[in-house]
Amino acid sequence: MSIEFLLFLVIGRVLIYLGMKFPPLSESKLPFVKHAWECSECAGVWVYTFLSVVMGVSLFRNIFYVPFVSELFTGGLTAIVVHIFVLGWNEKFSVINIE
Repeated sequence: MSIEFLLFLVIGRVLIYLGMKFPPLSESKLPFVKHAWECSECAGVWVYTFLSVVMGVSLFRNIFYVPFVSELFTGGLTAIVVHIFVLGWNEKFSVINIE
């Protein structure tokens, strides 16, 4: 795993976190924008696809490369993996209060 890919993952996760906290995106009147920023996985697909285009990161470059489709697959797969990682992290390190 290269440092470029790790930077890709971290920048994407920070953008997802900030986008979900930013009120004009999370409280948008447009249904598509509001739905895209309600869950981190939905936002992750768009953020990681955009970052894949900008940073030139593609998971399937050695196997096949179709200009926008490869970036969309990279964004979708990365969003799923990061979402599962974040769910596991939160499950492992969250505090449960029993009252």
